[in-house]
Amino acid sequence: MRVRADSGSPSAIQADVLAVPLYREDREFPADLAELDAASGGAIRGAIDWGEFNIVENYTALIDGGSLPVDKILIVNGVRRGRGPWRARRIGSTATRRLQGRGARSLALWLRDGEDADGFAAAAVGALQGTYRPTSIYGRVRDTAAMLRSIDELILIGGPEQAVLDRALIMAEGVEFGRTLANRASNDLYPERMAEVARSLEADGCTVEVLDVDEMQALGMNALLGVGQGAAHPPRLIAIRLPGWESHPDRRLAIVGKGVCFDSGGISLKAPERMEEMKHDKSGAAAVIAAARIVARLAPEIPLMAVAPMVENMPGANAQRPGDVVKAMNGKTVEVINTDAEGRLILIDALHWAERQGATHLVDIATLTGTHATAFGELISAYFARPRDWGAAVQAAADATGEWFWEMPLATEYRASLDSAHADIVNSGSREGSFIKSAVFIHDFVTMPWVHIDIAGSAYLTTDKSWNPKGALGTGVTTLARLALEFPGEAG
Repeated sequence: MRVRADSGSPSAIQADVLAVPLYREDREFPADLAELDAASGGAIRGAIDWGEFNIVENYTALIDGGSLPVDKILIVNGVRRGRGPWRARRIGSTATRRLQGRGARSLALWLRDGEDADGFAAAAVGALQGTYRPTSIYGRVRDTAAMLRSIDELILIGGPEQAVLDRALIMAEGVEFGRTLANRASNDLYPERMAEVARSLEADGCTVEVLDVDEMQALGMNALLGVGQGAAHPPRLIAIRLPGWESHPDRRLAIVGKGVCFDSGGISLKAPERMEEMKHDKSGAAAVIAAARIVARLAPEIPLMAVAPMVENMPGANAQRPGDVVKAMNGKTVEVINTDAEGRLILIDALHWAERQGATHLVDIATLTGTHATAFGELISAYFARPRDWGAAVQAAADATGEWFWEMPLATEYRASLDSAHADIVNSGSREGSFIKSAVFIHDFVTMPWVHIDIAGSAYLTTDKSWNPKGALGTGVTTLARLALEFPGEAG
């Protein structure tokens, strides 16, 4: 997709479609919207009066352009959340998704609210997200050429300088790369194959290291290896270093993503209903690899390392059993109460390994707990931080790129509930507060400034939405990339 800014008036813009957001507060048109409506010959007000669009019931309405020099006007619901990158990103994705399969090739987007550069960049990322088709990974016979038509030019009215939009497109392509990795089937993308994907980042100047089972055993990564010991495909630990990693030994950021290529639950077997969604349990790993690719293309001098512990959690003959005790890489012993609480086990070894490699700041991202999905649904990602000012940096990166993050309390008072009669700690406590306790468990294994991001509910959609299709969303990719791009200032 091509993206450019235009400083002209929305009533004079040349495009196939002009997208205009309407907000709840627009019951009485403000001056700018009234002016556009008048120039259209009353097309917008007429559509509302006729019932073609209702802010409570409709996400979009595609109407004739009236007297404007565009074929169509696309009215887009501006949603409720405050103005800024989150809303701009949602408007962009809703607009381009609505136009998929139609004849429009160019879309002019008028955000109306005087967005700053971050808002326009988020709109561009959202617009590319809205053209994403998960069926393109493997192809479908019924996807005809007409069905595959999408917007190929986006015009942002009043937008920023082109350099901002060019960077946004690199961000957007990274999101698409990450969500495709997460969407790939488990028989297609298993630990060894993900390592091959990571190797492709060598073309972007990165150094890629892949540890196999023997190497991880020598390092004592028994928590990670225990999860994958029942699977036919052996575990891998992937590390992607940008050139700047070696140049900044005093400040280094490691982003660590949970990479469970398929999670059956192991011996603590999941219910069969919706188990096919567990191919998305590698969404954290996909996010850190995609973020590393973005940063490598925009600022390779950043001291960044992406770490992806990759496993399959299967109930094979050699699978880990409830009651097993493993010694993690840092020397602490873990009693495995629940083999379906596997993500935290692979993360603790990967995080400790990252510290041993010289990381001074850590962020992990994981589809970790079903209780996250229960509490936050599909829109919001939750995070825990130590110290909280490091969490604030992650929050700022999410806000700037249009992702919805929310801080949760790291209640270390719950640590006693994870005591074991046989080991230093159990991997799963009681159900009460289990969402928080999962973070408390990981916290027991890190010593550097650290943020844990849970995206169990926000990593993918289980049904098609007006703004994105069913499947992976690339959640966290832009947040991690923005955090890394600003990291020297934050950490220095």
